[in-house]
Amino acid sequence: MQPRVLTFALILLLAGCGQPPEPQPIVDDTVPSTTQPPINPVHSPDTPTEAKLRKMGLVDILEKDSTILVNLIYATSDNFTGQVLYTDLHKAFLLPELADAVAAAQQSLHRSRPDLNLVILDAARPLSVQSRMFHLVQGTPLNIYVANPLHGPGLHNYGAAVDISLADSNGNLLPMGTEIDHFGPESHIDRENELLSSGRITQEEYDNRRLLRRVLKEQKLLTLRSEWWHFTLMSREKARHTLKPINF
Repeated sequence: MQPRVLTFALILLLAGCGQPPEPQPIVDDTVPSTTQPPINPVHSPDTPTEAKLRKMGLVDILEKDSTILVNLIYATSDNFTGQVLYTDLHKAFLLPELADAVAAAQQSLHRSRPDLNLVILDAARPLSVQSRMFHLVQGTPLNIYVANPLHGPGLHNYGAAVDISLADSNGNLLPMGTEIDHFGPESHIDRENELLSSGRITQEEYDNRRLLRRVLKEQKLLTLRSEWWHFTLMSREKARHTLKPINF
């Protein structure tokens, strides 16, 4: 797999089980692609969506650690839907406790691998976007991977989840065996030994996943067995009892 490059021309609560067919991008010609925003627009004014997230008490991760890279894949068409879903959201907003944990993980990573950085590919997600995302996969084999907002918000819809990977000093994503929105057994963390022994992921990809998990689990973040990129602050049940969803 060729690493994706973060350029200056610039995760969903994905949950499920089983092994559906290899997904194809969902194409909708009514949704135009947009120019990708620059990485880490730390000094840019908040958009209306970003201002609403800040008013809810969520924080921009770059205000915690500006060395973390941000490239929200749903702000581009380079995602499993093939569409731009975040039209005015380019900053990674998280609950303060989660932002602190990710910043601490970045520092831990730098102590052992100063040549690497965490890169956030999805963070807080408004329920309106969740609804659109579920609508796009409804009636397809992918619907088991996308939370139906009618059944309650997912953790991204509280700012309590982050989709994250590793990048080198040039901004190149490290090989992890799959893209972050790959739906299939190759993404499962509980099958990595099998995937390695069968040659479906390489030793380098295996080691990169382990490194990513180590620095994030050191901060007590939780994993999802079917997605190597997905880390959460708490369970969905706890979030529903203690947090306010991003209901716009």
